[in-house]
Amino acid sequence: ISEQIMRTHIQDLGIIHELASGKHECWCEIILNPLAQPINIPVLIIKGSSEGPVMGLTAAVHGNEINGIPVIQRLFQNIKAEQVKGTIVGIPVVNIPSFERKKRRFVDGRDLNHFFPGKSDGNMSQVYAYRFFDRIVTHLDFLMDLHTASFGRINSYYIRADLSDPITKKMAILQNAQIIVHNPPNDGTLRGAASNEGIPAITLEVGNPNLFQKGMIRSSLTGVYNTLHEFGIY
Repeated sequence: ISEQIMRTHIQDLGIIHELASGKHECWCEIILNPLAQPINIPVLIIKGSSEGPVMGLTAAVHGNEINGIPVIQRLFQNIKAEQVKGTIVGIPVVNIPSFERKKRRFVDGRDLNHFFPGKSDGNMSQVYAYRFFDRIVTHLDFLMDLHTASFGRINSYYIRADLSDPITKKMAILQNAQIIVHNPPNDGTLRGAASNEGIPAITLEVGNPNLFQKGMIRSSLTGVYNTLHEFGIY
């Protein structure tokens, strides 16, 4: 018997405090397209039966970086709410406009991952980044942001993290990656903006763009499970 999954629209992630224990598939509006139609991002939530921290996982901040999507999907398929203490939040696609176009950059030609936490009255990338950060990320306690190499490059499985912070250092080590890069958060990335808000965050570089790589996906999923277990969430 499969778990019942509740589907709804939300204004922001603050709704998790009102949700019942279980799995929830939500949509959160970020902006309107040129025809004034809403662009919604998918928000997957597993709320446990007991209180605990909120762990967030994000993927496809760049529209052509897709290995992180099945990592989040498989995690939410396999974990049951009664196994969770706290809440797990997954955003399989952050950058919907670029994902639909199979492009790395946002529709205005900018790299969205250099504009966090964004601006409420800025350019297109800044507004999109601001609304995503304000409506989703500010409600997290921890963040794992899944990426791949940029177009035309080949990646190993490696982690970017601020190793001077003991929590993010632990998160990085738990991924069992081939390489860990010490990278202080000062570059306008989603990880950096989260860290500046006091949300421990790491970046997982999971292979190459425009591909689903089974080995990379499996390795990344193992690291995510390690982290959830270590922090008492699963």
